[in-house]
Amino acid sequence: MCHRRTHDEGESAAPGNSNLVVFELEPAGTGTLLRMTESGFRERGWDEAKAAAKYAEHVTGWDFYLPRLPAYAAKVGAGA
Repeated sequence: MCHRRTHDEGESAAPGNSNLVVFELEPAGTGTLLRMTESGFRERGWDEAKAAAKYAEHVTGWDFYLPRLPAYAAKVGAGA
C-alpha cells in the first residue's frame, strides 16, 4: 500500500510536493512482517538543513506510532 502525505493544504499530492509512504506486508512465521519506507524529503526542494530537520521529525513520529501498531492490530483483529 502506498500513500502520499505532507503536501500543502489545497494541493493535490504529487512527486515533488509530498512524501511517499509505502507499507509492505509479508508473512513471517505465525505473524506478519511490516516494512515501511518514507521517501521524498530531498525531492521537496528544501535546503539540506530543512530536509534533515523534517526527516528527524518524521523519525520521531514513526518511532512513537509504529511500536503501538501490534497492539492496535490485535485489537482490530479481535473485533474490538
